[in-house]
Amino acid sequence: MSVLQDTSQQTRPISYLIKIGITVVLLFFIIRGVSLDKAMNALINVAPLGLVIAFILQGCSGSVAAYRWFLIMRRVGFKPTFPFYWKSYFKGAFFNQGLPTSIGGDGIRILDCTRDDKRAIDAFYGVFIDRIVGLAGLLFLNLGALLFNSSLLPSKIYYLLLAIIFLFILGIISLFFLHSFPIFHRGRWFSMLGTLSERFTQVYSNDISIQLFLSILIHLLAISAFYSLGLAGGLNYPLSVYLIMVPPVILLTILPISLAGWGVREGALIGFFLLIGADRTKVLSFSLLYGLITIATSLPGLYFYLNDKNKL
Repeated sequence: MSVLQDTSQQTRPISYLIKIGITVVLLFFIIRGVSLDKAMNALINVAPLGLVIAFILQGCSGSVAAYRWFLIMRRVGFKPTFPFYWKSYFKGAFFNQGLPTSIGGDGIRILDCTRDDKRAIDAFYGVFIDRIVGLAGLLFLNLGALLFNSSLLPSKIYYLLLAIIFLFILGIISLFFLHSFPIFHRGRWFSMLGTLSERFTQVYSNDISIQLFLSILIHLLAISAFYSLGLAGGLNYPLSVYLIMVPPVILLTILPISLAGWGVREGALIGFFLLIGADRTKVLSFSLLYGLITIATSLPGLYFYLNDKNKL
């Protein structure tokens, strides 16, 4: 066991260094394709009001997400009040900003939940379900935007996105039924899926509509922050365009290949917005600003962590 632990401890810094390397390489190639002078001018000329509005929208998105997680954990059987989950959520958001730690934001949230209530497995599944329903909200929001404006993207990309969305939605719906099959009670990985299915059904056996509404609202607020930054930087596209372009980018940033999605987000946003003739430099500028906004809105989590660090 000690050998495995030592190997794991050695792997963590190596994995972090690999992510740093990938992030640097991605940003290097992305920035190399634009004029640095134009990029700096684009950043300097961003309307301050747009930054303020984006900051407020992103902060509100995080607060609604914390409330959704509070509702989920209450259904799982945890007792803390909403302020506890609000603080824990922002602590997790701060730790998700590419910090060189052995524990991510979800790990912080699980540790917080198990500090007084020792049900670590239930806490794990509660956070996992929170992630899943958040993904569902993003998918439905993107699906509605794509169906509303089917001519914005090239047909091949449009139908590919629709196929990916339907596959994800089908996978989420299947969670209601997996625990009914005996195979999902055998073996380590299948039994984990079976238990997840049971917990998912426990949380949403009566009504999932409120959770979906909150999830859609969370992503609508976050994408509106993108929209505010885009307008402030001269990308004068309607919100409906951002509702189509941004969700696939958010999905890509979930992949753990760079630090907090840096580089992946910029490259994907530039790729999508180039399809409609957007200025590469302006897209890069508003993407970088959004990354900085997410860091700024997570800073309350640093305060909460330092205030509670003696308990961790």
